[in-house]
Amino acid sequence: MKKVIVIILLFIFFQSCIDCKRSAKYIYDEKFNLVIEIPPSSYPDPFKTKGYDPITKEVKTYTDGNRWLDFYKNDIEEGDTIVKRQGEMVFNIHKKDTVIVNVWVCYDGNGRHTHPNK
Repeated sequence: MKKVIVIILLFIFFQSCIDCKRSAKYIYDEKFNLVIEIPPSSYPDPFKTKGYDPITKEVKTYTDGNRWLDFYKNDIEEGDTIVKRQGEMVFNIHKKDTVIVNVWVCYDGNGRHTHPNK
């Protein structure tokens, strides 16, 4: 019985990791605009950062549950601005003299990848 439960849990885990449509919807709906005060590499969490909205000056903490941003946590430093607009599949890191553009790609577990619009 324990083996069956473990197999079911593993299936659910791996299925959720490669559900490109669901992940794309999450990324599509996500939005943030944050000047970094505490970089994500300072936190033990997969991706967590603290800063302020450059328009409202409101202090905010941002945590990403999708793991997409984990790939870029070491590229983000204090003073950088991270921007993700709702409806776009792109995440930008604005540095003093450079903008790094990161396009979301989904790997489905079979070696294929997609660049969905939504």
